[in-house]
Amino acid sequence: MAIETRALGRTNANVTILGYGAMELRGQPRGPHIEHDAAGRLLNAVLDGGITLIDTSPDYGRSEELIGRYLGHRREEFFLASKCGCPTEPPADTPPPYPHDYSPANVRANVEQSLRRLDTDRLDLVQVHMSPARARLEQDHTVETLQDLQQEGKIRYIGMSGILPNLPDHIAMDVFDAFQIPYSAVQRDHEDLITEAAAKGTGTLIRGGAGGGAPGGV
Repeated sequence: MAIETRALGRTNANVTILGYGAMELRGQPRGPHIEHDAAGRLLNAVLDGGITLIDTSPDYGRSEELIGRYLGHRREEFFLASKCGCPTEPPADTPPPYPHDYSPANVRANVEQSLRRLDTDRLDLVQVHMSPARARLEQDHTVETLQDLQQEGKIRYIGMSGILPNLPDHIAMDVFDAFQIPYSAVQRDHEDLITEAAAKGTGTLIRGGAGGGAPGGV
């Protein structure tokens, strides 16, 4: 049975209601061990199973490179989302979350790096990572930089990976096409804000929908 699709907010894209979040492709020490070939089989199984939305980030280690290597030849089959504000070279001796930089130079460096790693000529959605304050975005001209990259054809839509306390300000800015927001049965802090974002016509990508759960013992 085909997976249901819906329009993603203000974008012109229809995507499956189930997406694939590629964070765990980052590998050890912060993720599970996975061989490159196994990652390739998994990624192709995602598309073969009908999923058309893949979300990744420069912060996810080798995730972007694996997607580019194993799905670059299938680029027209999926909507590709990544993020910006991330360090292009994460410090080896510092655990995440790393300090993020939303300046024009770093946002551009993130996008160019992601394009190379993902073996693509455009990113469908670039989301500002780690939910910075509105004042920081305005000071760093982050949105304007992303809009310039839109005009250049390197990105299609602009999003925000947002959480409290700054998410209400992000919604009020009325510049984002989609939000990525944590939500689950055990994490309902953002429920009203998801409703507010939807009322403005923006799309919502839910992360952490399983509430960080895992299969338990009997």
